[in-house]
Amino acid sequence: MLQGHGDDLMNYRDIRLNFSSNVYQHLYHEDLLCYLADHLDDISSYPQPRPQRLEAQLAPLLGVRSGEVCVTAGATEAIYLIAQTFRRSRTAVLQPTFSEYRDACQLHEHTLVDIYSLDQIPERAEMVWLCNPNNPTGGVWDTDKLLEVIDNHRDRLFVIDQSYADFTLLPVITPRQAAERANVILLYSFTKRYTMPGLRLGYLVANDGLVGQLRLQLMPWTVNQVALNAADYLLSHEEAFRLPVEELNEERVRVAALLERTGCIEVWPSDCHILLCRLRIGNASSLKEYLATEHGMLIRDASNFRGLDAGFFRIAVQSQEDDNALVEAIEEWIAL
Repeated sequence: MLQGHGDDLMNYRDIRLNFSSNVYQHLYHEDLLCYLADHLDDISSYPQPRPQRLEAQLAPLLGVRSGEVCVTAGATEAIYLIAQTFRRSRTAVLQPTFSEYRDACQLHEHTLVDIYSLDQIPERAEMVWLCNPNNPTGGVWDTDKLLEVIDNHRDRLFVIDQSYADFTLLPVITPRQAAERANVILLYSFTKRYTMPGLRLGYLVANDGLVGQLRLQLMPWTVNQVALNAADYLLSHEEAFRLPVEELNEERVRVAALLERTGCIEVWPSDCHILLCRLRIGNASSLKEYLATEHGMLIRDASNFRGLDAGFFRIAVQSQEDDNALVEAIEEWIAL
C-alpha cells in the first residue's frame, strides 16, 4: 500500500455516509452476524491450512474445477501472491487503476511500465494487469475485444481483477473462459460483493497449472475461520444478499446527470456503480474535507491514481436518498 488507499474512514469521526469505498452500503448483515456469533467457538481450532472446502463449494458455482480456484485473504493477497510468484517480470499496468497492482509488482522487483490502452502492450512485456470493471473509471472492456487481445498475446500473462463484476449489467470474462486459457488469472472479492471488507476474503480463478504455481508461494492459514464461516453462510443465503444491480446502474446515470448539471463537474462514462469525477474549479482534497467535516460524508480523493490530477474524485452510488444528500452538499460547496 505504497500509494495509499481510498477508503480512509478510520481517519475520520462522525461519518454517516461513506461514498469512498466501492461497496454497496445497504446490504444488511444482522443474520450473518448472529450466525458468526453462534459459531465463535470455532476459533479455538485451526482453520484448514488451505481452504479446500470453500474452494470445492465455489468451483461448481463458477463452472470450474476445485483445482482452478484458490481462496485468499482478500483479493489483495491474491495480487501480492501473483506478483511474488512471477517476481522480476516485465510488467505493464493499464492505467488509471487500483494502485495495489503496481505496488505489489514494485515490491517484488518487476520492471514496470504504465499503459493507457490495450493497443499499447509493449513487445517485451511478460505480464499485463487490468481491472474490469475498472477502478476508478467504472468502465467495462468489451469481452470479445478483450479475449481477442488475450488470445493474440498467448506469451503474456493477463491478470484481470473482476472484483466489481457483480455491479455491472455488461458481460465480463467468465471463470470457465479463464480456466480454459493458460495465460489468464481472474481475481474476485467477497469484500465488494457482500460489503465485508473487515473480514478479508477473496479468490482467484485460473487453469490448474497456474493455480498450482501460485499455491507453492502461499502461506498456510492465511484465511481465518471467521471469514470461512462467513463465506459458508453467504453462499447458502445468496438471495438475502442480492445486489440491486439494475437499480444501482440506473442511479449511476441519474447521479452523473445531476453532477454534470452543476456545470463545475465532469463525469467519466461508467458501466457500473462507480463514478469518476473531475472538478472544473477547486480541488478534490478541499471538497473531501468540506463534505467530511460539514456533512459527515466521505468521498475518494482520486488525485493519487496515476495519470489523474488534483481535481479528480470518485464515488460509489448508494440509495437515491443518500445520493441526493451528497449532490446537495457538493452544490453547497461549489456555491461557497
